[in-house]
Amino acid sequence: MKNIKKLSSFIVLLVVVFLAICFFFSNSVLADGMIIMKPDPDLYPDRWDYLDENDQQVFINHDNGLQKMIISVSFNKENSSDVVWLFPVPSDPNKVVIDVVKNLPQLSGEEISKKAKSNLNDILEFLQMTQVYTIPFTALSKSNNYGDIGSSLDALSETIGPPDMEQDVVVYEHLEKEGVTSEIITAKTATGLYDYLEGRGLKIESGSIPVLDNYIGKDYSFIVSWISSPEQVKSTQSRGVFVTFPTKDIYYPMLPTSVYGSKIVPATIRIIGHVSPKVFQDIKSYTKTEYYIGVIIGVTEDLKNFYSGQNQNLKYTKIEINAPSKFLTDDLWISKIAPIKTYFSMFITTYPEISAIFLLIIISLLIGVLVGWIVFKELRKNIFKLALMGLSNCLSILGLLITTMFISTKEKNQNIELLLTEIQQKGYFWKRKWAIIILLFGAPFSMLSVLLTFSVFSNLLDWFSRGRFYATDELLDELFIFLVGILPLVLALIIGRVRSKDKNLFEQLKLNNYSSWSFQPKDKAKIIFVPLFSISFLIISWALVKLLGFIV
Repeated sequence: MKNIKKLSSFIVLLVVVFLAICFFFSNSVLADGMIIMKPDPDLYPDRWDYLDENDQQVFINHDNGLQKMIISVSFNKENSSDVVWLFPVPSDPNKVVIDVVKNLPQLSGEEISKKAKSNLNDILEFLQMTQVYTIPFTALSKSNNYGDIGSSLDALSETIGPPDMEQDVVVYEHLEKEGVTSEIITAKTATGLYDYLEGRGLKIESGSIPVLDNYIGKDYSFIVSWISSPEQVKSTQSRGVFVTFPTKDIYYPMLPTSVYGSKIVPATIRIIGHVSPKVFQDIKSYTKTEYYIGVIIGVTEDLKNFYSGQNQNLKYTKIEINAPSKFLTDDLWISKIAPIKTYFSMFITTYPEISAIFLLIIISLLIGVLVGWIVFKELRKNIFKLALMGLSNCLSILGLLITTMFISTKEKNQNIELLLTEIQQKGYFWKRKWAIIILLFGAPFSMLSVLLTFSVFSNLLDWFSRGRFYATDELLDELFIFLVGILPLVLALIIGRVRSKDKNLFEQLKLNNYSSWSFQPKDKAKIIFVPLFSISFLIISWALVKLLGFIV
């Protein structure tokens, strides 16, 4: 996370909703619901059976009470003209629109929980680097543990007239497109539905498809599809039945798939938006729901209506169901209200820098008050000072050191006010404050200088011993860093030095137990406060971030 790393350096140094059902047609026909096929006519001339589905792909976009759904399945069947597929939709047939698309939606995105956890790891690194002395250890841990950033991404690119009356079955719409024929029908009785199927060449005994009885006589329509031009379908990779219908909640038909018994027909449902599937008990252990942010890859002409103008920065939900078909005892209903955790995960995923700063402020403030209350007895009634000391950690531990040094934690001695006034008039107050600021803010560079001391002198000795008259780039870089680290020390000593004629003033300060740098009463509790604060900050920030990792 580049922005957090930049922010870290700056602070250390300065301070069924998109359920879309996808239809796959590889030597196959349309999908979910059930697929009915005719066996070998020579062996079983009057019998029809269910054709095994290999998988189901679904895409849904639900907006303003209107559900747009694309469904596709793949199955093994050479003679696809003998296949009929049907599924129910909970809507009046006059309000149902059907289409056939030859392209399927293609999405690419990141799962927000994984992305949020990754961002939290970066936030934890940033928080711990504010203590400065942890930087070498953090860098070492990072080099050992960080893998390919792309491994945290879960790409999901899918490279992948008046109605006719047939007894008590009404055909409301008939569509022939892309080698597929689809019809919207309703049935008042199961017998009428069976007669309709038989009229399509399916000889099925009444009651042989008991799951359909759950929809007969209710406010449901049926979408019936079959391949009318097998040669046209075989020439392409996929087909999808595109259904649009009004519904308050998002709907996906699963009950018809129960006809496959113990067979597992994997279903992948992708819904635009973050939504909450109402998973019933029978399939809870077989269902996985994930939430993504991503983009649409290419919008073909036949899918423009499906996306409704949506394109970039897309949120979508992925539901995977891998239950034995007999466990699909109901249809899946999906609420458009996203789970609370998704809002939290989305915030950390989308605004990692704000999350990091917010946690830094809250943890620093909390620890400043708690540790300060324990250490400084005279400040227990002055919560403002304790809070200010804690908040100064937002400028790293260096800011904490400076603030702690200059904040008075003990009552001042009124007898030395004239002495302090004289020292102030001679300019030592601002000189020493600037010296401390330069020294502390230069501490990271000074630390690097100390770490490089051995390497620099070793390379210099090697350079002279071999009679070299030019320096390597590596040696020049090390010398530059070494000198930059020494510079703050030199500047601090020059600015903060005391003239000989004024040394007696500083001796009087020491005799009165005052600091000659902060000009505040000396308090040994300050020596305890800073390391105790720092250790507490590291422990609590680690524990809090890990706890948040369980929530996202």
